[in-house]
Amino acid sequence: MPHVTFSQLTFLVATGLGVTALLILGVYALKKAHRRQLGYTDLKPPTPRVQDETAFVAAAFQSVVKDLKGQQQKLEQLLRASEQRADANLRQFAVISREMGEGLVQISREGSIVFANPATRSLLEIAALSHRLYTEVFGADTKLCQSIRACLEAGVVTRRQQVDYLCPNGKARPLLASVVPLATRQDTIEGAICLLREFPGDTSVPGH
Repeated sequence: MPHVTFSQLTFLVATGLGVTALLILGVYALKKAHRRQLGYTDLKPPTPRVQDETAFVAAAFQSVVKDLKGQQQKLEQLLRASEQRADANLRQFAVISREMGEGLVQISREGSIVFANPATRSLLEIAALSHRLYTEVFGADTKLCQSIRACLEAGVVTRRQQVDYLCPNGKARPLLASVVPLATRQDTIEGAICLLREFPGDTSVPGH
């Protein structure tokens, strides 16, 4: 389900209460006008009728408020459960990725590296990768950067692409790279996952 903040949830419930109150008052006003047109105002004393109708409106409003509060509580429970599942999935993802032999890099829609497992840091010979731009790490004009950019912009999938990564010490390291998009249920691209492994073949691989 899409992520909804508590403030957004509160705003939606408050808006529902206001609209419901206006509808009840509108129905009450129409009913009163209709009774007046039919001449009902002279059939009963005004005070009891006003009291009865006021009590009816108050009871109806209280019933609606009670229903909306119940819906709000259910939505809050669903939101908490969704957040708990997301946290659990993230913890499981972190545990599994640490044991992987392949490098795994998660890149945000804005192009920042938000996660890199230990194998990635070993392959790239970089200790700190979080919050750095992928163009800074891999080189803006490299084949790998072009694949990541195409994935973030259009969801293009790249599988086992042969690239040449330039280590900080100036050494060229051939790699195999796969890039896949991270998308929501609405097909909105939220980022990309890049899998890296050392290329087992000839080291003289053109990478740009």
